[in-house]
Amino acid sequence: MEDACFVPLSRRRFLAASGAWLGGGLIGNAAAERRGKTISILHTTDLHGHILPTVTYEGLGDVGGFARCATQIRRWRKEFPDSLLVDIGDVYQGTAIGLNTGGKVMIELFNKLGYDAWVLGNHDFDWGREIVEGALALSTPGILTGNLRIDGKTTGNAAGVWQKVKPWTIKEIGGFRIGLVGVITPGLPFWLTPKTLGGVEALSPVESLRRSVNEMKAEKADAIVVLGHMGWRFQDDFANPIREMLGQVEDVDVYLAGHSHQDQPSWMTGRVLCSQANYYGIHCGRVDLTFDLESRKLIDRRAFTVLMDSRFDLDPLVIEVAKPELAKAEEQMKRKVCTVKREIPADGVAPLLCEAFAAALLKNGTTVDGVFHGTFGKEPIEAGEKTVGDCWKILPYENGLVVAELTAAELIGIVVEDGGTRLLWPFEIELGDGGKAKRFVFNGQPVDESKRYRIAFNTYDGQSGGRRLMKLKEILLRAESKRQEIDLGTRQALVDYLLDKGEI
Repeated sequence: MEDACFVPLSRRRFLAASGAWLGGGLIGNAAAERRGKTISILHTTDLHGHILPTVTYEGLGDVGGFARCATQIRRWRKEFPDSLLVDIGDVYQGTAIGLNTGGKVMIELFNKLGYDAWVLGNHDFDWGREIVEGALALSTPGILTGNLRIDGKTTGNAAGVWQKVKPWTIKEIGGFRIGLVGVITPGLPFWLTPKTLGGVEALSPVESLRRSVNEMKAEKADAIVVLGHMGWRFQDDFANPIREMLGQVEDVDVYLAGHSHQDQPSWMTGRVLCSQANYYGIHCGRVDLTFDLESRKLIDRRAFTVLMDSRFDLDPLVIEVAKPELAKAEEQMKRKVCTVKREIPADGVAPLLCEAFAAALLKNGTTVDGVFHGTFGKEPIEAGEKTVGDCWKILPYENGLVVAELTAAELIGIVVEDGGTRLLWPFEIELGDGGKAKRFVFNGQPVDESKRYRIAFNTYDGQSGGRRLMKLKEILLRAESKRQEIDLGTRQALVDYLLDKGEI
């Protein structure tokens, strides 16, 4: 009868133990065992200039911020020194400190924390090519974005500071060669105007990735990690063709995602392990790659993310570097712009924005008949004193303004295409069956079907609003529309309008 405390060895363990004694005891056993080596990839994404804790889209406060991510990064590095640190793009747009410094404070923090590489995101281009080039020039870490063409030359062949942007790199860490390759969403031309992009184009990520993977394999990379500013979706779309890309390119081991603002710690796309670490530093991510030391084969992959809540202190170095600019931005956001005497209902916000843009254009010497614009939420504007910070909440993105001349039929077409989410101000339109206008009035009179009306749009909508307004984009490209891009920011237009009004 077996002793109750005795657990029999499995056959495999028994044979391993027997081999150990035959080989000369415990020392022989240690020599016979195969061992592994784990390399960690630490990743952030879609920081959007958020250094301090922030609020999630769902209203959860005191979470995230780069200063907390830095604390976790330092802990992981101390525990796992064989690690690489990367960011997946949209680094600096989204906060006053990012805007005031042209993104440079975030790049300086990347330098201080010793990032190994980062990827350009679509919002990194929002302030124009000059700002991007300033960030590139300042960056000590490598910039990996393979599917770009700059002034007609592909990544790796471009001139000037763009020479710092490479399709891929190989980092030797812990005795292994880790290939890192970067790609950006191909959606750039559906959000940003040619003037804003300034000669920069996004190409197919499939062809770029395939070429980079083949080159890294030729350089004997032990694992290939894709840093892609394209994110998790239930289904691929024009901006996030992850399944298509990874389905067409072999030999990718890990895909680190960004762009879609999701916390997706670990999922599989075919044989590729994928992970995405949310937005604003709300989560920080880590992937562990374990290799067999003898065969050098990748034998295990694990990915997870960690919520950056109050368990994590603000990193002192990050705060020290950013403190002067944080203080300046805080004062700026507190600046009073007007007093709202009584609540503006949700359906009154869009008319307010349209009035503000028309007024800004008039001060700039451009007269318009109307404005086509929507809102970024369905919240009313409460009564009370309003600040620059409140304007940032109303208009979170730095869009410009485009003016064009459209016919009545074209205006009806874009209203139908939009489906009623935006306002064509100050026109009054009532649609009937089949997209026909039952009533279409301008300044109390029926719209003149033989006339062209000068209408203002934000630059995002003018570029198709993320492919939701493709008809509008096509109309604005017609020569007869006389499309004109105006050097006016929509948020500053709102601030100036409210300052001029004083009370609304």
